[in-house]
Amino acid sequence: MTYFTSKNVAIVCPTKDQPLKVTRLLNSLCDLNEKPYQIIIADGGKNLQPVINEFSNRLNVIRLACPEVGQVLQRNHAHKCLNKNIKIILHLDDDITLTPSAITNMLKFWNLEFTKTTIPLGGVSFNIVDLPKLKSSKIRNVFLTQNGRPGQVSKSGYASPFLPASRDCQTPWLLGGATAWSRNVIESHPHPINFPTRWAVCEDLIYSFPLRNDYRLMVASNARVFHNETYENMSFRKAIFYGRSSAVFRYHFVQINNELSTWAYFYITKAIILKNFIKGIFASPRHFGLCFGGISGLFSCMWCSVRNGDSKNLAKRLFVQNDNDLT
Repeated sequence: MTYFTSKNVAIVCPTKDQPLKVTRLLNSLCDLNEKPYQIIIADGGKNLQPVINEFSNRLNVIRLACPEVGQVLQRNHAHKCLNKNIKIILHLDDDITLTPSAITNMLKFWNLEFTKTTIPLGGVSFNIVDLPKLKSSKIRNVFLTQNGRPGQVSKSGYASPFLPASRDCQTPWLLGGATAWSRNVIESHPHPINFPTRWAVCEDLIYSFPLRNDYRLMVASNARVFHNETYENMSFRKAIFYGRSSAVFRYHFVQINNELSTWAYFYITKAIILKNFIKGIFASPRHFGLCFGGISGLFSCMWCSVRNGDSKNLAKRLFVQNDNDLT
């Protein structure tokens, strides 16, 4: 019987110009009960080597300079540097921190599920325990943004959250930045996003959703981690970019999955734009940025649909946004 240990585990973390976040992540890794055999910080910037040097005596960690930026391309570059004994790859965003037992419990879950004689185990998401629970809402049902089961993907391309999880479960998609993947899956299924990105929203859906029929995709409720990001202080320009990116990448997700509906996507996107406009009035001005960006993205997607254009090219063009507009 195959049994995996921490010697078969590697962490890959794509990042760019975030030394404080990487420091926080590595500090949490120092406190693990079982440490991964290999840690690769896939760096799209230039200021992380001093941070890595601080941890070199406590962790088997390296900084890998990446020739192209974008979380997917940086992860792909890191995959080429994995040790031959690595069988489980942990994709972690730089804003994640792990509880001391997170990897121990992930390995327990993985070893139990791996032996089951059903379709192969493909990947397992960690349980992000500090995410807000989504409350039931009739309005979300009307606008196709809420489904009967956690993790279910609607015709519109909207995926219901499945975290935080109170129990182990199977889902039709997995997170991009807090998930353990089988190395066999990663190597046999290249990521469809093979171009530079500044914010690859929906990349987890784009990659994992098509795998759901050939592999079991699961959540390990006891493999607990924290998400330390907040978007409350987002600049107005960055909010516009995020709103546009969300609209465009979700459109691309819908276009490459035949069971999803373009018209349902247009319907939900209009609802999200309206929601952000209302929140801009009563909550935070950044929602106006998300609203205006969503409008821009929606019109681009509608024009692309009318012309029978390529949604992938539409997503590629987001990369030309100037870095100064995202601060």
